[in-house]
Amino acid sequence: MAAWQEYLSLLSGLTGTLEQLTKVEREKDAAAASGNLAGVEACMKREQALSLSLRGYDQKRDKLLAQLGLQGTTLSQLEDRSPPELQLETKAVVEELRRQYTLFQAASKVARDTLEVNLRAIERMQNVQAGDTAEADETRRSHQTDFRA
Repeated sequence: MAAWQEYLSLLSGLTGTLEQLTKVEREKDAAAASGNLAGVEACMKREQALSLSLRGYDQKRDKLLAQLGLQGTTLSQLEDRSPPELQLETKAVVEELRRQYTLFQAASKVARDTLEVNLRAIERMQNVQAGDTAEADETRRSHQTDFRA
């Protein structure tokens, strides 16, 4: 029973981390949409740190599932396998985790799409600027006076 409660706490912690990741994805989307590259980079660093904590959750989850004899059990099977007195709590924790995961996936897709669109626009601007720079260098060379005579 204590191990099951610990597992539910782990799932709640995972839900919180996904909530933070969702927030970072939304911030990254806003930064990308406004062309704030420093903001995008800051979000990506926070995203990496949160991804590392997800790996930690994964390892703890595997360990707890082994202790509970539930290796290979999916989220949808948890409620049926939970102790009867914890079924409602298990159902609530699982539903909240699923809901938060869905929100994270949606925010992540929007941010990824925005980044792709804006990266293409940045590449086009860089190509135009590179062409402008080459043209400006050529113009400057052709208008310089040679005083070596």
